[in-house]
Amino acid sequence: MKGKVVLLGTSSAMPTKDRNNSGVYLGYKGEGFLFDCGEGTQRQIMRAGLSIYRIDKIFISHLHTDHILGLPGLIETLDMHDKDSIEIHSVKGLKNVIDCVLNGVIYAPDIQININEHSFSADVFTIFEGKEFRIKAVGLNHVVDCLGFSFEEKPKRKYNKEKIKQLDLQGSDFIQLEKVGYINKNGKIIKKEEITFVEKGFKFTYIPDTYRTENIIKLAKESDLLVIESTYLNEENKAREYGHLTLEYILQIYPELECKKIVLTHFSRRYSSLKEFENRIREEGITNIFLGHDFMEISF
Repeated sequence: MKGKVVLLGTSSAMPTKDRNNSGVYLGYKGEGFLFDCGEGTQRQIMRAGLSIYRIDKIFISHLHTDHILGLPGLIETLDMHDKDSIEIHSVKGLKNVIDCVLNGVIYAPDIQININEHSFSADVFTIFEGKEFRIKAVGLNHVVDCLGFSFEEKPKRKYNKEKIKQLDLQGSDFIQLEKVGYINKNGKIIKKEEITFVEKGFKFTYIPDTYRTENIIKLAKESDLLVIESTYLNEENKAREYGHLTLEYILQIYPELECKKIVLTHFSRRYSSLKEFENRIREEGITNIFLGHDFMEISF
């Protein structure tokens, strides 16, 4: 297991007794990433058995309170435990929000808060490039500027075990292959490309608040895991008015998404039960769309 995704909050607008406000945790090889930070998120992190102090990067989709109210408290907690810095990526305006809150409560943290504000873009762009992964974003179609995010593990070249066995390659052969890209085996030149293949990395996409837009497919296509808002079942008028998705629309674009697993989140509190969502998915005979719940964990 390289990592896991944990849903910390699956309610829209306001928390319920069973569902917290928005938040998704991604753990990857010892690093922690947080996507949105609604009210109560740091408590949800602790309840999920995760470490707050491993969070190095936070990605805020937009500035509605149900996605950011937990952020000032989380920053203070990290500061009180002597974390040196925290990197935050967001739409424009977050720095003013954080400054106002921290100044308003007369709190001057020692932690270095590095806020990177990104302009709304209809094109997918990279907001962070690491050695083994990159994180991309794209503008969505909410009532305010909003970004969707995608974590993409970089592809890796791996050796074909059958070919290695056929050629009887030994340890010294691999050292040579890694060093110069080829070996001379019994008078025959064997290139690394001939005995390796490229393995696609894991792709996780988070689509928060949005109405219909082709940018969902642009960002999420062929994800191994897609966590996507489904505020409404089929109330199209409300979805259009408030800038959200319906399950019906997700079912409509399902064939184009080509995702291995889809998890729905951000449910309206009008639904005391999600049985209708479940029944509608079953009607379509779809087996890889799941209803998200707080503390749902997906390993990869």
